[in-house]
Amino acid sequence: MGGAVSAGEDNDDLIDNLKEAQYIRTESVEQAFRAIDRGDYYLEGYRDNAYKDLAWKHGNIHLSAPCIYSEVMEALKLQPGLSFLNLGSGTGYLSTMVGLILGPFGINHGIELHSDVVEYAKEKLESFIKYRECVVFSAPIQLLDLEYPAWRESHRARLGCPSSSTLSKPKPG
Repeated sequence: MGGAVSAGEDNDDLIDNLKEAQYIRTESVEQAFRAIDRGDYYLEGYRDNAYKDLAWKHGNIHLSAPCIYSEVMEALKLQPGLSFLNLGSGTGYLSTMVGLILGPFGINHGIELHSDVVEYAKEKLESFIKYRECVVFSAPIQLLDLEYPAWRESHRARLGCPSSSTLSKPKPG
């Protein structure tokens, strides 16, 4: 997946293309995508593909293709007040969009393996909140501790898969 609607020039263009291709089907998912500019989650100097339906990775920092995020949010049938667990939460882009749908009474946890990515996600969340003081949502809590029992309390979960280069292959025998 990805690249199916890759002609976006800005965030609204990206979302319009995702809607036209039927990746975004509900108003709540559309509103979440429109509220958060995908380009804000890219590193400076790498934003040239931010509004295309493509995955992006630089070091440990990564974003899946927007069509993946829309499919996840649509399939999970997110509603206000639910809880969400994002394993492999990366930059926090998806978790922040989900938090807008969950509203102020939802629970929103992200677990990420890489401490530098957790710090990056926290910076992005702080920036999002700073420039949108009136937004009411379930802010994602980014965690590094893989022992945290958040999964026990979650209504919905998403497992983000690392790139194949970071997967370890089982040893024979």
